[in-house]
Amino acid sequence: MVVRRAAEPGSFAIAALSKEATTSHTRTRLLFVAATLMSGLLAGGVVDRVIVGGPAWRQLGTASWIEYSRLADLGAGLFVYPIEGIGATLLILAAAVSNYLDGNNRRAVAIPLYCAVALSAAGLLLTLKAAPIMLSLARAQPDVAIQHAFDEFFLWGLYFRGTAEFPRHGRHVGVCRSGMGAGKPPAADRLAEPSGVRASQRKD
Repeated sequence: MVVRRAAEPGSFAIAALSKEATTSHTRTRLLFVAATLMSGLLAGGVVDRVIVGGPAWRQLGTASWIEYSRLADLGAGLFVYPIEGIGATLLILAAAVSNYLDGNNRRAVAIPLYCAVALSAAGLLLTLKAAPIMLSLARAQPDVAIQHAFDEFFLWGLYFRGTAEFPRHGRHVGVCRSGMGAGKPPAADRLAEPSGVRASQRKD
């Protein structure tokens, strides 16, 4: 004979909370994946400009660089680069807040995640320093001023910013290696069903 026992009201509340925790955990993972993709684009762009583009522009001269910059950085770059820089910062900040709300206090996740937020903010501040230098190229300038803009932009916009972008992306990779998103969300682990409560019970 099979005897079924109705689940206690508390079990429904626990199931609802567990579902909510899983949903928020998924949200954190999606935000972090998006932030990592944006961070990879930024880091890759810095590598290309520093290692590939920089030496080439120094050989071609500042006259060629300023013409290219006016067409690229002051063209489509006026829209693409801010979206990348600001978007990456907002995404990693949102991921950190979401992770905090999930109650995930694991040091292997929290520390590199918060470090990534700090490095992202530093990279954005350095970009704000370099942006006026690039924008100044829109108007005619003497050769001395152009050479100064070239040196300053590479210093602040690439070399210094690169010191923030590379470690930031490394922090993203560190969070991935720590197993963020693997297994059950931390909040769900605390929602264990009380002993003795079962939705059904079989007896012979």
